[in-house]
Amino acid sequence: MKVLWICNVPIPEAKEVMGDETQVRVSWLVGISEALRKKVDLYIAYTSFERTEIAAGKGNQVTFIAVPRNKKAVNQFDEQLEEQMIKVYEMVQPDAIHVFGTEFPHTLSVINASRKSGRNASTVVSIQGLVSIYAGHYTANIPEWVQHFYTVRDLIRHCNIRGAAKEFAARGKYEIEALKKAEHVIGRTDWDEACAKMFNPDVAYHFNNEILRDSFYENEWQYESCEKYRIFMSQGGVPYKGFHYMIEALAVLKRQYPMVSLYITERDFVNPRGIKEKLRLNSYQYYLKKLINRYGLQENIHFLGTLDEKQMCEQYLKANVFVLPSAIENSPNSLGEAMMLGTPTVVSDVGGVKNMIDHEKEGYVYQHDASYMIAYYAGRFFEMGAEAKKITDQARRHASQIFDIEKNIGDLVAIYEKISRIDR
Repeated sequence: MKVLWICNVPIPEAKEVMGDETQVRVSWLVGISEALRKKVDLYIAYTSFERTEIAAGKGNQVTFIAVPRNKKAVNQFDEQLEEQMIKVYEMVQPDAIHVFGTEFPHTLSVINASRKSGRNASTVVSIQGLVSIYAGHYTANIPEWVQHFYTVRDLIRHCNIRGAAKEFAARGKYEIEALKKAEHVIGRTDWDEACAKMFNPDVAYHFNNEILRDSFYENEWQYESCEKYRIFMSQGGVPYKGFHYMIEALAVLKRQYPMVSLYITERDFVNPRGIKEKLRLNSYQYYLKKLINRYGLQENIHFLGTLDEKQMCEQYLKANVFVLPSAIENSPNSLGEAMMLGTPTVVSDVGGVKNMIDHEKEGYVYQHDASYMIAYYAGRFFEMGAEAKKITDQARRHASQIFDIEKNIGDLVAIYEKISRIDR
């Protein structure tokens, strides 16, 4: 069976085979593609502004296809991409087409191409996040003055927090149109099913859990090896990821645990090096910096920058607690990674989180805008010490079911087989 994937950017192997210089942000797809290519004839297409013609290259049991787009920014709708996709369909003759994510306008181009070429019934869309919904949560209780504030960087880019939220909403219009036209979607939470059915009551919803990167199946958190009172947060560059909530919680924790530390995978904007770094400060970072200074947390927060898979895994293992304080999520892979490793976890009750973790039995779930509850539950884990393993072992068992590689790949192939028969 021929399966055509359509992604926004290439996985690392595609970059090696095709030589396209583009930012890779889909490392979580690597494991899925490696397992799937052993079961189907896999083609992976991605859009490329550098290309003027469709190009293909052979990788390890997979064919990569670079599809030219006219718009440099991936958040702009490209009227001609639809015809390029039809050409790719004619070239590959896939039995099933799988487009990953709805966040960017190219998904609408794929759906339009599938409808034009009579392949919509064999096309399925995976729901990752939903920008149309995220737009309403983007500002995440940020004060109004901050939402409308501009730094030099924001002025140059003509975009501040409020502008970024509007940009999400603008992309969301294409997302909603794509979902309204789609016949099949793949999801894995009550939240994404509710959203999909809200936009398109007639869409066929297919349940399929994801898989994690290899390192998270191969390691296990141990209390004896972690750094006591150390908290890890996997990202916080945009308001809806809740870094400001975490800072408020850290201020509360510091009263009882002066040695508490937070490690986060963001660049250090508190102590920028040189004028160039200072000018990179955006309005959200400006607000975060004010909070950090207000609470005297300069020595308690450590910025890790960008980490690869193994470095990320190491941070989970070093942490006493993992915190995910987002204002909105679907089924966050970072939560899955923490659970799979057995890192004690405190997570906000948003989106599809309650489909992943059982409060108190596997970790702690709290109201997303109640930052004081982060402090309360993190403190509980601090006081538990090695006893936390009773909770985290249950989280690991649950995660091993959610992220079962063989089952999830088998379910995905079954979805492809089901939709491929519809057009025959």
